[in-house]
Amino acid sequence: MDATQWDERYRASAGGVWAAEPPAAVRQIAASLTPGTAIDVATGDGRTAAWLAARGWTCTGVDFSAEALALAAARPGGDAVTWAHADVHAWEPAAPADLVVSCYLHLPDSAAAVARIAEWVATGGTLVVIGHDVDNIAAGGHGPSDPAILYTPALLRGALDDRFRIVRCEQVVRESDDAELRGGHAAASIDTLLHAVRVR
Repeated sequence: MDATQWDERYRASAGGVWAAEPPAAVRQIAASLTPGTAIDVATGDGRTAAWLAARGWTCTGVDFSAEALALAAARPGGDAVTWAHADVHAWEPAAPADLVVSCYLHLPDSAAAVARIAEWVATGGTLVVIGHDVDNIAAGGHGPSDPAILYTPALLRGALDDRFRIVRCEQVVRESDDAELRGGHAAASIDTLLHAVRVR
């Protein structure tokens, strides 16, 4: 989907598309860190950026959808975040950040995109990437159905070089917290989680 399509989706969402908070794995990792500077890549409606800002992080949320950023800025705590209307392929931060988070950014060149945003992590800083795993299709979880844009642990691990120490890179199961139902029950989704620290 391009920016125009995402604008249309957010415009029709009546206040939000997904959950009110970041994924549980992201909350768990970020809560263990000392707040500093953070970048939320493909911030969407700003749930992760606002959550981080409320916990003391100086956060920038980046997204190419103007409609998403309008929702993000209007959410509680949105005024505590710096919002950047830009494409991940072209945007550059003013300085490396202590934490770079990417939630559900799926592109045809996902490995290259992850490698690019990894460059924004300061030495000693943390990179967290979470997105739909390719096995999510067979599991029937909510999310994209094109395997070419989905993650695997091998794909995310391979996007990093030896400047990073990988803490975790694995599949995680996430219970759906949105309105998507399968047979009357909330659908479990399979994600890939990458947690890495830049060592040099």
